[in-house]
Amino acid sequence: MKPIIFLLALLFPISSFASEPSIWTVGTRSDVLKGDARGVSIDANGTITLAPKLTEIYKTEQAYIWSSVIDPAGNVFLGTGGDGRVYKVAADGTGAMLTDLAELNVTALAIGRNGELFAATSPDGKVYRIDATGKSEVYFEPKEKYIWSLAIMNDGSLAVGSGEAGKIYRVRAAGATPAASLLFDTSETHIISLAVDKQGNLYTGTDSNGLVMRFGADGKPFGLLDSPLREILELVVAPDGSVY
Repeated sequence: MKPIIFLLALLFPISSFASEPSIWTVGTRSDVLKGDARGVSIDANGTITLAPKLTEIYKTEQAYIWSSVIDPAGNVFLGTGGDGRVYKVAADGTGAMLTDLAELNVTALAIGRNGELFAATSPDGKVYRIDATGKSEVYFEPKEKYIWSLAIMNDGSLAVGSGEAGKIYRVRAAGATPAASLLFDTSETHIISLAVDKQGNLYTGTDSNGLVMRFGADGKPFGLLDSPLREILELVVAPDGSVY
């Protein structure tokens, strides 16, 4: 009997620590977002689908990456905050700081027709022109608090979207004055996004009424969309001319 009693004494503490499976139901997007999403995408309804694999290429060690642009050679430029630095990442993933600007945030980037890099900063908005060595110079200073967006026009001029006055500038040369460069005052708070199509039309996305506007070669505005959203954060022109 002693061996049997010993075996029962051994099994009892094991069974006392055993637990039954837990079953719970996830019914809302907020419930799903409480989990750790790895390799999946969660849409507005909480539906879970497979997502593209993400691979870290380069780490700037900065708190924010506000803007990015890629040049014809495949180099990626990153505008960061809050030290106002621009980083260059080559196609092979190697990268380094290109320049350190005076303002806190680099909020927009654009590649000029001659390969130069334009960088917009905020607050105390300025547009810098940066060469391949990282040397920077102030290209345009509209005396605006924010510059949110840049775009290269078909003639090589630079479109600049600002805030808090919601003005759009078209800058044709370094040192141009704000008055001479003003394309349109939208009466919106911010010009968040800019895009240009093959015909040279300029598209703008605004805050705080979520408008999309188009400017033709004559500079006259045409309202395309009055969205129910506050901001139009990004604009993309497709090859067929559709605007997203």
